[in-house]
Amino acid sequence: MRALALAGGAGDRRRLASVLRARAEAELAAGRLDGARHELERLLAVLPGDASARRALAAVLRRKGLAHVSAGRLAAAEKSLRRALALAPRDSGARRGLADVARIGRLSAAARRAEEKRAKSQKVRRLRAGGLASVVSGNLARAEDRLRRALKAGPGDRESWRQLSEVIAMREQARGARERAAALRKAEALRGLLEAMKNSAQAYSPAERTREARRFLKRALAVEPGHARALLIAGGILAANGAAAEGRRLLRRALAAGAGALGGGERFTALMRLGRHRAAVAEAERILRGPGPSVDDLRAFWDPWEWDPARTQERRRELARLERALPRGAANPWALYYRADLHDPDEESVLLRVAALPRARYGWMLAKAGLSDLIAGRFARAAARLRAGLAHRARDWRTRGLLAEALLCLGRTRAAYAELDRALPEAPAEEKGQVHAWRGLLRLWRGEYAEALRLFEEALTLGAPYAAAWRGAALLKLGRPKEALAQLDAALAKWPLDLEAYVWRAETKRALGLPREALSDLAEPGLAGRGRETPVWLWALVNRALAKGELGDAAGLEADYALLPRAVREHLEEKAGPGGPRDRLLAALELARGYRREEYRQAIWMT
Repeated sequence: MRALALAGGAGDRRRLASVLRARAEAELAAGRLDGARHELERLLAVLPGDASARRALAAVLRRKGLAHVSAGRLAAAEKSLRRALALAPRDSGARRGLADVARIGRLSAAARRAEEKRAKSQKVRRLRAGGLASVVSGNLARAEDRLRRALKAGPGDRESWRQLSEVIAMREQARGARERAAALRKAEALRGLLEAMKNSAQAYSPAERTREARRFLKRALAVEPGHARALLIAGGILAANGAAAEGRRLLRRALAAGAGALGGGERFTALMRLGRHRAAVAEAERILRGPGPSVDDLRAFWDPWEWDPARTQERRRELARLERALPRGAANPWALYYRADLHDPDEESVLLRVAALPRARYGWMLAKAGLSDLIAGRFARAAARLRAGLAHRARDWRTRGLLAEALLCLGRTRAAYAELDRALPEAPAEEKGQVHAWRGLLRLWRGEYAEALRLFEEALTLGAPYAAAWRGAALLKLGRPKEALAQLDAALAKWPLDLEAYVWRAETKRALGLPREALSDLAEPGLAGRGRETPVWLWALVNRALAKGELGDAAGLEADYALLPRAVREHLEEKAGPGGPRDRLLAALELARGYRREEYRQAIWMT
């Protein structure tokens, strides 16, 4: 239509515009807002400067947005109302509608928080009662364990603190018991605040991240003024989210704290984020000369900047500055280590140079080389390099998790499970929940849903929050979609950037006969490239195609099927047998079992 309008003269365009305007009015008169919107968009394609058409389209979008608000579809409402305001900035109705969306969203969030608070309160009371029963039975060790778990669930519960203090006093000599309880309260309060501050980096917008980081920093410094780790965490979040000057000031304050306030790896992180690369690497080399590095040091070395994957150019500039600051430049071991993250065309030669570094000093670097091989689909070499990294005196249990994934991609399921079983005793107590979550994830991928569910529940008991979404996936696969939806709603309320959870929730909604709601989840911005309408996640595309088919849009289903990578379509045509695109898409969900991730792991279900 647009090509026809451009090819004709001004008179042709006016006549075409008149036809389109009449069609739009007819659609409006019939109450068909989508049809009216479509005709008005075509009209603007013909006459882009037509002010009356812009106002009319804005009015239609406003009406759609308000209808979405009434139906509780807040994301769709916001999208329509923002488009209306873009067309007619003075449209007061659209502005009021956006204000309603914001207000309703705040109320929904408040309700979720209230429900979470109620559930947490019930858990605290149950554990506290168990602690009291243990005191009565004389098992003080169990009483202390129950009360500590109660405080982990509710750090601010005064009664739990009181009872724990009493139990500690009963187990220890009276002298010093009050001081120990006070120190425990302080340590627990700080631990909770630092964890909350780290989690604030998961917020949607930079403004929310900086606001939450400042709020938790203020509370942490009220517990312990000048707390170096709080300054370090907040400084990193602020520096990465548009408050660079303030973040750098906090990082300098963290470094200026007294001796021992920061560990070696934490000092390395602060120096790297401040651009003091030579001093940072000198600190790291000092650590390597000693008995370390510790697991915490290795994690600080892994990515001291905690880069957003989308900030590739910024990462390249930082790496160039690092290379200029170090002896031997790009050939320096630390420059090679971080260049492996970029996955450039010369990645192969970089990885070979990392592998050739002296093993006694730099053997732990092979874990990153192994991850690069894993991402590139070189599974056998990934497994070999990850094993070599684990042979170093310093190792992180998470390397075993990566090795388990490489083995799973090679079809060595039992060996993969065994690696994560070995990781369990290596992980510190506060991370054992993460090991259980990873163990459950591998079972989910292999279709062992009951065992996966058990491991996810164990992980959640031990405080691994990301297991919540995977628990929802296991419930769906076990034929319990209503429970799955409730679990996924709760998981996304806490972790709104978990894209895999949106895919699982969309699939769950489809299973419940809610394809339109599924499409809303699949329109989540993170699932598509910037400015694109097509999901970049394979499983988002599969579910979108099926949702379209369930809404009667057979052409849309076939169009989305055609967008699947050729290798995937050929695999489905081979494995699914005769049938059309819908049959093959359904077969894909069955073949993939509980796998809905991206990247290198496609081999898990395509072998």
